[in-house]
Amino acid sequence: MASLYDAALLGLMWATMTGWLHGTAVVGADKVQATAYTPIALRWLGAVAHFITTYAAQVDEGRYPGDDATVDVQIAAIEHLIHAAHERGVDNSLPELLRSTMLRARAAGHGSDSYGSIIEVLRRPAGN
Repeated sequence: MASLYDAALLGLMWATMTGWLHGTAVVGADKVQATAYTPIALRWLGAVAHFITTYAAQVDEGRYPGDDATVDVQIAAIEHLIHAAHERGVDNSLPELLRSTMLRARAAGHGSDSYGSIIEVLRRPAGN
């Protein structure tokens, strides 16, 4: 079990750090230093921790009430990120992957559900 947790935690670390690096590249294109952006990003991670805690209970229950930012809302928001990064010449591979997963969740009927519902398409990859 320790090895499985280690692998899962490394995935969380890489996704988080790559998201931070992508954000750093986006704001850096407008001459914002990483050291200026990082304290704001770290404060934001506190909000993210709250969402994770909320979604953990939803995942365990298999219910994803759309009383916060739904998958549809997240799709609209990620379009803004993709546009901003594109306009600044920043690689969009990560947000495009995330958008693709969100779109799969919407196609599976989770557009009005919370972001926690993304677990349903991660558990059942396309083609399986």
